[in-house]
Amino acid sequence: MLHEIKDVHLRLRQGMWPIADELRPRIDAHWASCIAANPHLWNGRVLGTIAPGEPGGIAIDGGVLTGEAVEGDFAGFIAWRDWGFPEIGIRNLFGSALVMSSDGALILGKMGATTANAGKIYPPGGSLEPADVDGNVGVIASIERELMEETGLNAADAEMDGMLAAFDGPRISIGRVLRFSLAADDLVATIMAELDRQEERELERVIAFRAARELDRPEVPPYCRAFAARLLPG
Repeated sequence: MLHEIKDVHLRLRQGMWPIADELRPRIDAHWASCIAANPHLWNGRVLGTIAPGEPGGIAIDGGVLTGEAVEGDFAGFIAWRDWGFPEIGIRNLFGSALVMSSDGALILGKMGATTANAGKIYPPGGSLEPADVDGNVGVIASIERELMEETGLNAADAEMDGMLAAFDGPRISIGRVLRFSLAADDLVATIMAELDRQEERELERVIAFRAARELDRPEVPPYCRAFAARLLPG
């Protein structure tokens, strides 16, 4: 489900992800197996947002998305994801930079082999972190930071063209539409040149999509297809 929004107001509340203590040994064992398979992973701190319907949960009123977030660790998040997102009253809310070229293409990234989502295709973005908290949780600032880190693009160089909130089961992605002055081929070349300069790149490559049907592939998550359906012709 896709909503047009004009702002995001999230705040950090005291407390941690609601994960039962008896699950921690199982989570630790799962994380150990993940590290054995991919030593590049790192167990940092991440934020989870309270689910709709819960006290402090995600809501949209007057075009403003509000809610509260709590802190957890990446190992717990990965276990939650890999175990099929059992209901724990949390949603994985994160930002997406919806990079549009001057000739109407949507530029998406294919995640590199050393990341936790290797091979997946979706917009630049990432999990919210404690570093994103400055009074409120800075979702828009997170989007702009992730865009710069992953692609070298500066959001200030683009025309801001609205925001969308994609509700996709346990995931909620806040997409900020950024229209750049470069045509698709030039934008892809610019990003690829930046990726080739990065010592530890998250993206294997970027791809220009010009029609929503081009994203009908298993490596593209549903929330990303919802964004494309709004931004691209059929």
